[in-house]
Amino acid sequence: MPFDFNDAGEQSAGAGVIPPNSCIAVSLHIVMPDAGFSGSEPELTKSRSSSMEFLSTELVVEAGKYAGAKIYHRFNLGGAVTGGQRKAVDISRSQIRAIIESHRRIDPADASPQATQARRINTYAELEGMRFAAKVGCEPSTSVKKNDPEHYYVNNTLLRVLTRKDAEWGQMSQPPYELISPEPVPEFPVHPQPCAPAGPAPNWAAPQASAPAPAPAGWQANASPTPPPPGQAWPPAQPAPADAGQPFPSAPIETDQVPFS
Repeated sequence: MPFDFNDAGEQSAGAGVIPPNSCIAVSLHIVMPDAGFSGSEPELTKSRSSSMEFLSTELVVEAGKYAGAKIYHRFNLGGAVTGGQRKAVDISRSQIRAIIESHRRIDPADASPQATQARRINTYAELEGMRFAAKVGCEPSTSVKKNDPEHYYVNNTLLRVLTRKDAEWGQMSQPPYELISPEPVPEFPVHPQPCAPAGPAPNWAAPQASAPAPAPAGWQANASPTPPPPGQAWPPAQPAPADAGQPFPSAPIETDQVPFS
């Protein structure tokens, strides 16, 4: 029986690692735990090396040059015993609050009953598919590059969830739903060179007053407008555009939820 591949997509080389401090639109997808490692909630995974429980996720880039790329992120959400573990849970809970605020377009400073209710979810499963704006970072992988054994592969990380209070929100709320930084992707050598002890700075190295360096080319064009005075919404209030299949922004504020805890 013949197989016709004419309707298959053309092979893509991929866009590579996203430069650090870039802003992108992503959707969250939960990776369910392996058999025998389910935590106190169906979506949580038990750590194999500690008492911690975490939500394992794939953050899929929804639009732009890096559409389809995945960022893997774990949210530590239970089983904390030590002070460091409790701090990790606090950070993850803050990130999830920001994801809900970004997805539902809630101002973090909004303490109205409607906003308070909208920050609540019934189960972790409600996070599935939420679309939000994110700033990414870079970190070394544990694997060495096949074609360059002196350097590790580079992985993207979730650096920050962007909400209405962030300067980039205005640009990220409209196409092309990305702000790609001109910063180069860092390299992580397997055997970094030791740093020589620092000696006294020569006279010519003393700080000199100078004009600020110009912004890197390509970034200034995407600069956000100056935020309004305190007390005003950011970005300025506008009618929310219909989804129409667009990756971001998305769902309106929802109600009738129970507290997130």
